[in-house]
Amino acid sequence: MRLAWAEIRRTRGRFGSMAAALTLLVLLVLILSALADGLYYGATGALRSSRADLYTFSADSRQQFARSSLPAADAATIASVPGVAAVGQVGTLQVAGRCSGRCPGGLVDLALFGYVPGQPGGPDRAAEGRVPRPAEAGVAAADISWKESGVRIGDRITVAGTTLALRIVGFTSDSRYELQPTLWTTMATWREVQAQARPELAGAGDTVQAFAERLEQGASPSATAAAIDAALGARSATVSREAAVLALPGVREQRSTLDQIIYATLAVAGLVTALFFALVTLEKRTQLALLKAIGASSRYLGSSVVVQAAILCATGTALGIGVSRLVGLVVPASVPLTFTAASTATAAVGTLAMGTLGASLSFRRIARIDPATALGGT
Repeated sequence: MRLAWAEIRRTRGRFGSMAAALTLLVLLVLILSALADGLYYGATGALRSSRADLYTFSADSRQQFARSSLPAADAATIASVPGVAAVGQVGTLQVAGRCSGRCPGGLVDLALFGYVPGQPGGPDRAAEGRVPRPAEAGVAAADISWKESGVRIGDRITVAGTTLALRIVGFTSDSRYELQPTLWTTMATWREVQAQARPELAGAGDTVQAFAERLEQGASPSATAAAIDAALGARSATVSREAAVLALPGVREQRSTLDQIIYATLAVAGLVTALFFALVTLEKRTQLALLKAIGASSRYLGSSVVVQAAILCATGTALGIGVSRLVGLVVPASVPLTFTAASTATAAVGTLAMGTLGASLSFRRIARIDPATALGGT
């Protein structure tokens, strides 16, 4: 440890440059992780916060809300399946809306969700205000991202193509859908909006796009899902909430692509560290030979390299985290960056692991140094 610190102090410029390079790599990893998390949470919040364990779609829908349609009467059949504690109805409609309150004018793209308040499939509580009551018409709870546009409780959102103005009674947290702000209303109001905004669907009858189920404690999700589909006569496809989230358009591909970029960046951090210490080892070959001549073991010299790598990676990680948070403060709200503790920890551990692994590749080079070279031998 003392040898490692002594060399860092004597060559601060060289190690400072390496720390700066690692800082930039960590910053890149953290920004990419924040972007991946921001896109994921912004696209899936409506399902993740729904309190549902399972979702039931029509069999040919590929777990897509817009392609799914089931009779609302199927709720009673699902409720009778062993293991099902509660059943909720869910409908979605991606439309445009105009605020008539204090928020700026112009149309805003939004996702309108219909659900049964108090049942799985939608928020059961609001972060501010309240959620719609079961038999209440013409009201909605808005995702809290609406507040950034100036929407307040009591404002009304008029859905484009309809005469309906939904009064905002509360705000929900983490409930966006496909990066769009959401409105949560009752199924009756949702059907009324759908009939006006999508007149081609007016003759669909009393249908829903999906059912959301909450399971009894100890019930098997896979067995209950199979039982639901059997009870509905194979007209449905019941999946876990996690599977429904990944079935949303682009979510799986988007997260996979960004994860691969993040892993590649961490690998680059390891390669950069390995190259740095390989060059340093080559440069100070004579000094290392001298140390071995006076009794220093290859293990001792190699461990000092790993300690230096750990110090550099820890410094670069700390600086990268600090800079990333500053970047997060100046990035516009329209950019979906979400910094999470889990992603930060993953980046920190990954950088430290790849950095020390890269530095350990210098072990072999150090072990092959002949101490006789320090005494003029060949």
